[in-house]
Amino acid sequence: MSVDDVSVDDVSVDDFDFSRGRAAARAGSAAWLALLAWPLGAFLWASPGAGRVLWAVAVTAVLVVCWIRTTWAVFGPGRPAPWWPAGVAAAALAGMPVLGPPWAYVSFVFVVSALAPVVRGAAFAAALAATAAVTTGALAAYGLPLGQIWWVPLVILAEAGAVSALLGMGELLARLAAARAEVAQLAVDNERLRFARDLHDTLGHTLTSITISSQLAARLARDDPEGAASRMADVERAARRALDEVRHSVAGYRAPALSDELRRATGGLALAGIRLEVSPAAGPIPAAAETLLAWTVREAATNVVRHSRARRCRIALAVDDGAATVEVRDDGTGPAPGTAPGNGLTGLAERLAAAGGRLETGPPPDGAGYLLRARVPVEPS
Repeated sequence: MSVDDVSVDDVSVDDFDFSRGRAAARAGSAAWLALLAWPLGAFLWASPGAGRVLWAVAVTAVLVVCWIRTTWAVFGPGRPAPWWPAGVAAAALAGMPVLGPPWAYVSFVFVVSALAPVVRGAAFAAALAATAAVTTGALAAYGLPLGQIWWVPLVILAEAGAVSALLGMGELLARLAAARAEVAQLAVDNERLRFARDLHDTLGHTLTSITISSQLAARLARDDPEGAASRMADVERAARRALDEVRHSVAGYRAPALSDELRRATGGLALAGIRLEVSPAAGPIPAAAETLLAWTVREAATNVVRHSRARRCRIALAVDDGAATVEVRDDGTGPAPGTAPGNGLTGLAERLAAAGGRLETGPPPDGAGYLLRARVPVEPS
């Protein structure tokens, strides 16, 4: 499984195809241009002169272009430039004297929808009032009685509310798309971090054993060739085991078994000349806690071999008070005071914290040696 294929349950960006929705919204806004068929049809039915036809064509072309550019930007990543909605308003106003009442009834739909994305607050209210005044004034100038035009300001107000609501929904969808993309990226980043941490924890102990065996084989090569060959055989086996562990990790993040890690710790510490004593838990350890304790044993044993210069080490397991605990104590020197924890301990602490546990490291109460303690909460049986 590639970390780039990671998705978050119920939060996948693919749940919503926003690009397809944007294209559908743009197509829907362009469909509103069909309303122009009414005023243009009525205008041509009256057999106007050539000059009036050219004026009507020019006005309609300006409105169509400015409307499409406005809606294209509204349903895109940014906001439309102010001159495109202004062009819609200017074309609507310029068509009033030529195209008659049908144009007045239709043009305010485009004006309100074009102004809403760029004009907000008091300016938008003023623009609505101006649109209502111009539209009703033009209709009154055409000779229409008040009984036929009183509802126009109400329709303009209702359209403004609907357009504002749609724009607000569009902004929320855009934010949701950005949030989903960010969550998906965070999931990928976290999975990469976890994979790097698991790979470090998986290989650290084995590579340390390979290093020690190789050093020992080098020392024995002249005086004890058979012993050196035996150590190199150990190196080969450890390398093969490391390769298998990497394959398992890449294939599915294999969870280590506590018994296997204790066995490996015994062999690795013995190879380094460190005697290990293991105190098993009095009762069974739950599977989830056992995995975390296995990671702890692996990291602790690796650190003891690498840094402690110890002669004795003790691993004590316990399950009590709703928690499973492992303590790894050695009689070595431990890290120098003020030394920052390495990647292994940092990753282990993060792993334990994610499960509600904690990691404690430092000198034991009596001040001799070094103590690592991991505590993982467990469900009561």
